[in-house]
Amino acid sequence: MTPDSHRPGLGKGALWGAPELVAEGVEALRDAAPHQDEDGTPCFRGDGPAPRASRRGVATRFPHQTLPPRASVAEVERRIAEAQLWIAQRLPLSLMRANAANSWGVSNTRTINRYLDLGRKRMVAELINNRLEHQAQHIYALYDCARRAMDAEQFSAAVGALRVIAEIGGLLRAPIKPPEAK
Repeated sequence: MTPDSHRPGLGKGALWGAPELVAEGVEALRDAAPHQDEDGTPCFRGDGPAPRASRRGVATRFPHQTLPPRASVAEVERRIAEAQLWIAQRLPLSLMRANAANSWGVSNTRTINRYLDLGRKRMVAELINNRLEHQAQHIYALYDCARRAMDAEQFSAAVGALRVIAEIGGLLRAPIKPPEAK
């Protein structure tokens, strides 16, 4: 069962972080933005309809309470990218929330968690779509490590890095380390 299987429309076989789910979450945040002008700056509420009245005829908000301005589409994308950076840095959740309060002016934990979830889903979708590219980047980094180890005359480290490259490429028949005996 996937973490998102409690959401309507997702079955047990739904892939967590699938591109269509990421697009759905991003579109939900983008739709939350109000109308925008040609430059992408949001047009704020204020000249729109009055606040909706409850069943008893009492306004849901006091007149002095104004709605906070919604983020534009560009701001939503920037927040998701910033959330991805924090996730990649493996910051603690409390620090991520503090950063969101400072950077975005958002202190609602549900909103912050929504951005963090979207950031995680995008990262997973990117890893799934670009798996070979990421694998090539890791091999290149290992080769660079092996080259620097040889330059420093640390030959055992260089041989280890080259064996890892060979194992990733499928050139070795046996794994680098044998499985542990139980």
